[in-house]
Amino acid sequence: MNIKITLLSFVAIAMAATANAQDKIYMRNGDVIDAKVSEVGTRDISYKKADNLTGPNYKIAKGEVLRVEYENGSEDIINRGDVRMKNGKAEKVKYGKNIIAFAPVQISNAGIGAGLSYERLLDKKGIISFYMPAAIGFLSETISTYSYTSSTYITSNETYTNFMVMPGVKIYPTGSKGKVRYSIGPSIAALFGKEYGGSKFIGYDNMGNPLYSSVIGDRFALGVLVNNTLNLQPTPRLYLGLELGIGMTYINQYNSVNQGESALAQFAFKLGYRF
Repeated sequence: MNIKITLLSFVAIAMAATANAQDKIYMRNGDVIDAKVSEVGTRDISYKKADNLTGPNYKIAKGEVLRVEYENGSEDIINRGDVRMKNGKAEKVKYGKNIIAFAPVQISNAGIGAGLSYERLLDKKGIISFYMPAAIGFLSETISTYSYTSSTYITSNETYTNFMVMPGVKIYPTGSKGKVRYSIGPSIAALFGKEYGGSKFIGYDNMGNPLYSSVIGDRFALGVLVNNTLNLQPTPRLYLGLELGIGMTYINQYNSVNQGESALAQFAFKLGYRF
């Protein structure tokens, strides 16, 4: 009797060890396949079912797999994407379609300042979005005016506030759902504000020398920017962005007089919330 019990115990232990000696394929949809992986190819993963090792070979596309955990404890990370592990199970990360961001540092034709932006993803994969950034900038100029009363130049530092709005689209070639994504897209840029316009002749001094005064005029520009953005998502809610836009004006006016084409540019570091 003791021999039978010993044999049965040995068989049970061997069966349990065999059952545990298997690979696990974690799928992007959350499923887990108990298998014996025979090959991890460039496009497919070949395996046999753990409960039928003498049965047929199966193949599954690598794009559907999160990771493969082998019986010896090692693993292959196949895809990270928008799936994470939680309590030993694959869980799909949910990214919102809206991003509100603040740029504490934004440098543009409007000057050095700050900005706000709103972004709305338009499709399920998050490839195309509507994008609406706006910037406020400050330009400082030293203004000099000749005083006939004191026969001297009076100088003062003046700061002018300018605004720049840039509605457009962002295109994510690999989709916007992920920790690190790149986007590119065109925007219409409109600039409103004031700008230093050189000097103008205002008369002569007591010695007959010509006098000039600094001129500040109204500025309006309209053109197109191409924005390149590195989008970082440390968490599904926290958004970080580095953005650089370069373009040209089609309308470039100073005191309602066209000044010809001019370069447009903007750079921003952004902190935001995705929901």
